[in-house]
Amino acid sequence: MKTQHLFLCTGSLCTLIAAFSAGVWAQATATQQNPTKLWHWPDSMDSINAAPKNHKVLFENDHVRLLEVTVQPGETENMHGHKYPSVFMMDAPQPRTVNKNLDDNDTPQPGNKPPPRNDGGTAAYPTCRAMTTPQSPHQVTDVDTFPQHFYRMEFKKIDGDAIREMKSYPPTQ
Repeated sequence: MKTQHLFLCTGSLCTLIAAFSAGVWAQATATQQNPTKLWHWPDSMDSINAAPKNHKVLFENDHVRLLEVTVQPGETENMHGHKYPSVFMMDAPQPRTVNKNLDDNDTPQPGNKPPPRNDGGTAAYPTCRAMTTPQSPHQVTDVDTFPQHFYRMEFKKIDGDAIREMKSYPPTQ
């Protein structure tokens, strides 16, 4: 009787550990294959919905969305976020800004760093910066005397290493 009870407890514990491990693996795999899984805010918080005055869609298809971003001197954007990984493409120096996060924490979170500022006038343009995760809701205030302007290429679909298995692009069904 004690042996059966021990066997039952051990089996249950092993099943629980296996289920937990499978869940962790599935979540990590889903996040790697679909980074938008990190976005847990409503679509109303996406930049083009929440701050359309500052985010203009220049191009969009199933793979990418190209935004032109502008913030005028003294202006504060509406609170918004970006649900896709992206690349910032700056064509000019960036003004001084204050970036307030939704949680009222002004400390940049991983992946939420603003584009670089050019104080010395020595940077070559254009310049780029990658943001490999979605960006949580925030609002930027331009506290300088000139506008903020840059382009943001958002990656809606990421093929990553899967492209090595493709014979053509886009892949045929």
